[in-house]
Amino acid sequence: MKIILFLFSVITLTSFSEIEKSTFEIKTIKTNFIKVKEDLYISKFEVSNLDYRNFLADILNKNKIEMYKNCLPDTLVWKDKLKYTEPLVVYYFRYPSYGNYPVVGVNYESAIEYCKWLTEKYNQDTKKKYKKVLFKLLNKDEWTFAANKGDTSKVYTWGSGFMQNNRKQYLCNYKHTSFIFDSLTKKYNEIPEINQASLSSKTNITVSINSYYPNSLGLYNMCGNVAEMIEERGIAKGGGFDDPAYKVRIASEKLYTYPQADIGYRVAMKIIEY
Repeated sequence: MKIILFLFSVITLTSFSEIEKSTFEIKTIKTNFIKVKEDLYISKFEVSNLDYRNFLADILNKNKIEMYKNCLPDTLVWKDKLKYTEPLVVYYFRYPSYGNYPVVGVNYESAIEYCKWLTEKYNQDTKKKYKKVLFKLLNKDEWTFAANKGDTSKVYTWGSGFMQNNRKQYLCNYKHTSFIFDSLTKKYNEIPEINQASLSSKTNITVSINSYYPNSLGLYNMCGNVAEMIEERGIAKGGGFDDPAYKVRIASEKLYTYPQADIGYRVAMKIIEY
């Protein structure tokens, strides 16, 4: 039985390496990263499924089997007894239509390995702009600056405290709910919004990493979509698609100990040597 399982694992890994080839190109770093401080660039987007598949394909092609297995996303994060999410378990990470959606179901260690891989790929490239860089998760201060551009009065990354612009367009991907005060229990109950505008705009999962409007620095989805892991282990910033409005503020923090469907990450590039 053990021999059969081993052979199945080898066939599965081999099949993946034949089908999925890394398409990483150094030019994407030049176009997708924005300078926010003298030596710090931040990706416009959250790391996508396609980005992460490139990483997995590359380490598998280099025969780093153990790392590959350890870094595979946990697709079971989409399982929900209260919702029909089985298709997401099967398709979300692999299916081409979700390639531009944020990768989820990865743990902190895998995000760090991705940053190490990206650092190595960049520093070994002969066409790179800088002699030496370091790719990393943003620390809390860097993430907050990226979200508010130093303006501590901002509640959300777009500046206002409202979830819609003057054209009634929603400004991020979040859980559309209202809080109704119950005079009997003396508590506020969270209920789904049922007005027509919210029904037509409502999203129950993530959206593409270039959705909605960028903030004043040109960064997308700093609030909502997925909460973003930061350098400080166990903390994700900005809230995600399954959080109500008050939990997708710039100040919002989500604590985690394991992979979740509404937690991803964004990468920063620090210049070490010009």
